[in-house]
Amino acid sequence: MSSRSSRIFRFRARRIRPHATLIIAASMAAAVALSACSNNSTDHSILPSKSTARVSAELQKFMNTAPWSSGKWGVQVADLKTGEVVQSKGADSLFMTGSTAKTFAVSAALDVLGDDHHFRTPVVHSGTVSPDGRLSGNLIMVGSGDLALGGRTTASGKLDVPDFDHYDANAVPGKATLTQEDPLAGINELARQVAASGVRQIDGDVVIDNRLWDPVSIGGVPVTPTVINDNLIDVLITPGASGDPAKVDWRPKTAAFSVDAQVATTPAGSNPTVTTESVTPGHIRVRGSVPADAKAPFVTTYQVPDPAAFARTVLVEALARNGVSVASPGIGANPSSKLPPSKDVNAMPVLASYTSPPFKEYARLINKVSHNLGANLLPPLMAAQRGRRTYADGMKIEREFLARAGVDPQSFTLVDAQGLPGDKATPTAQISLLRYLARQDDFDVFYDSMPSIGVDGSLADVIERTNPAAGHIRAKTGTLVSAYHGKLALGTKALAGYIDAKDGHRYAFAIYVNNIPVSSDSVGDAIDLALRANKQLGAMAADIYKSPKG
Repeated sequence: MSSRSSRIFRFRARRIRPHATLIIAASMAAAVALSACSNNSTDHSILPSKSTARVSAELQKFMNTAPWSSGKWGVQVADLKTGEVVQSKGADSLFMTGSTAKTFAVSAALDVLGDDHHFRTPVVHSGTVSPDGRLSGNLIMVGSGDLALGGRTTASGKLDVPDFDHYDANAVPGKATLTQEDPLAGINELARQVAASGVRQIDGDVVIDNRLWDPVSIGGVPVTPTVINDNLIDVLITPGASGDPAKVDWRPKTAAFSVDAQVATTPAGSNPTVTTESVTPGHIRVRGSVPADAKAPFVTTYQVPDPAAFARTVLVEALARNGVSVASPGIGANPSSKLPPSKDVNAMPVLASYTSPPFKEYARLINKVSHNLGANLLPPLMAAQRGRRTYADGMKIEREFLARAGVDPQSFTLVDAQGLPGDKATPTAQISLLRYLARQDDFDVFYDSMPSIGVDGSLADVIERTNPAAGHIRAKTGTLVSAYHGKLALGTKALAGYIDAKDGHRYAFAIYVNNIPVSSDSVGDAIDLALRANKQLGAMAADIYKSPKG
C-alpha cells in the first residue's frame, strides 16, 4: 500500500474505509517517497556473519500460535561482539518496519548533529527601540527546530518523557499521561527576556520565521521549525458519576482556540467515544463519552493546523502578560510577508534567546515514546545542518550515513523517519546498524534512548517487572495497523534492539511480523490485536534473554 493511498483513522471513524492505515505510535501519512541509495564504501566487517542458524523451538512455538501463525515472520539474533548469528528466520526478506525505522533516523541525526547539539531559538527585531521602550519595527521569533521549546524541560535540564505520551492519546484512548511542565515555558521565557530588555510596546508586528527548511507536511501535518506543545491542544476530561456530564479543560489556554465540549459519563467499563475536531477555524468541538472509571484526566488532543499562527498568538499573549503591548491583533495568520531575507534576519539585534537541552534528550524522547513529529523533524534538521533545505535532502543524508555504517543499501527502503508503510528493511539490515552503533564512542547515548523492557517507555508493560528479563533489554517497537479494501490487518509488529542475556553476552536482535488479519472490521479490535502483539514480541525477547542460542 503506497503512502499516497493511506489515510489515518481517528476514533470518530465508525467503519473501515478502503485503502486506510491506522498507525499506532506512527500517526501521520508520508508525503515524500524515497529509496535507498548505493555506496561503495560499505564496511562489510560489521555485517552479521552468514549462518545456517534457525530459530529456537520456543520462538517457533510463539510464531506457530494463532493468530500469529498467519503472519510473515523475520527474526535475527546475533552476538554483538563476534557477529555470530545464533538465531535466524527470513532475515534477508524485507518487512514493513513500523517505528523501528526511528532507529535509522535517530542514529543518523546523532551522527550529523551530535549528542550535545543545542537548539537556540532567538527573538530579533527590525527598526529601533526608543528610550521609552517603543519598538518601531517588527519582533521576529526564528524557529530552530526545537521540538519541546521548554515545554518538557524539567528543573534538572532533562526532557520529561512519560511512558505513554499525549502525542498518541487519540491512537490508544485513555492511556496518555500529560507532562507536568508548562507547555508554554519557552515562549514565556522569551517574552520575559523581551520585557527585561526594556521593550514596552511593539508598533510593528510579531512574526514567526519558519524558513529554516522548505515547507513540508507529512499526511497533512506540518513539520515546521517552530513547535509549541507538539502543535497540539490537549483536551483534559474528568469523568463524573455515571450519567453526569464530564468536566472538560484544555491546555495551553489561548485566544487562538475556543473549546465547545459536551462529554457524558458512562458506566464503568464502557468504551470511550470521544471526538475532537474543528468545525470552524479556531473552534474545537469535543463530543462523546468516557467511562466513570477512566483514568483522570482522560486525554485527547486536537492537531493545530497552522503552527506558525499558533506560535505567534501565544507569543503575543505571553508578551502581554509581561507588560509588552503589540499594536497588531494577536489572533490571525502569521504575517510572513513582513519577513526580510533570512540573511538580514540573521544580522538583526537579538532581544531574547532560548537554548534547549542537548539533542541526546530529544533522541531519548523520540525513541522512548516513538514520537512521530520528533522523528519527522530529523530529516530537515539534518538537511539544515548541512546547508540544504528539504526533507528529501535529509533522507538522502540518512541513507548516506547508513551506507557508511555498513548497512547494505539493497536491504532497506526508507520513505520517512517515523516508520510509515513505505518503510521496509530486513532483519539483517537492522542487526547491521545495531552492531555498527555499538562500536561508536557515543553508543551509550543511543542505548540509553531506547525503551527498557518492563521498565519504561513503549516497553514498560509488555512483560511483568518481576520477569528476569526486565531491565535487560533495550529495544524499539514498531506498529502499523492497515486496512485493505475494508479488511483490517496488523500490517507490522516489530521489536529491535539489544539484549544483555542471561549467559553474560550482549546480543543484537530484530523481530518482525507482517500481515496478521484482524478478526473484525473494528478499529478497537485492531488496537487490541496490536497491544497483544506488543506483549507477544516482548515475551519472545524475554525468551531470547533466557536462551539466546535456542
